[in-house]
Amino acid sequence: MISTTDLVALMKKEFATTLRVMRAYPENQMHFAPHERSQQTKRLMATFVFEMYLLRSYILGETIEREVFQTYTKETLAELITDFKSETDYVLAEIKQLGDTGLAKEVEFVGKTFAGGDFALMMLLDQIHHRGQLSVYIRMAGGLVPSIYGPSADDSGTNL
Repeated sequence: MISTTDLVALMKKEFATTLRVMRAYPENQMHFAPHERSQQTKRLMATFVFEMYLLRSYILGETIEREVFQTYTKETLAELITDFKSETDYVLAEIKQLGDTGLAKEVEFVGKTFAGGDFALMMLLDQIHHRGQLSVYIRMAGGLVPSIYGPSADDSGTNL
């Protein structure tokens, strides 16, 4: 199992990258969806916030009302970034307080049992997956894709 220290360090790094990708999105394109079966951008970005709610519920044991997932109505890029930043700061501080023993506690999610640390990693990997989707949306909506794990053709000064 991953240690609390390593998990928090990894989450901080990846959350910062997710924020960079969110900030790169064209603010006037929040209703954009590349296909009829694709989510609108604002809903895709809301997924990042929802994953923090899931961590609060399953890892931290907080009661999160399920209707928040249907009634979340943030419309603007600024609102979504503010919520994501606030939730990630809170979750990181609380996970740090749990320590390795607290992170080892088992949680059940969609009929499967996970150690808390493994569940947190699964949520992080899901965020990374959705962040990849968002990077495609950025380009299609006319924005510039930032560096994620290496240079991007859209970053100034790169020759890709």
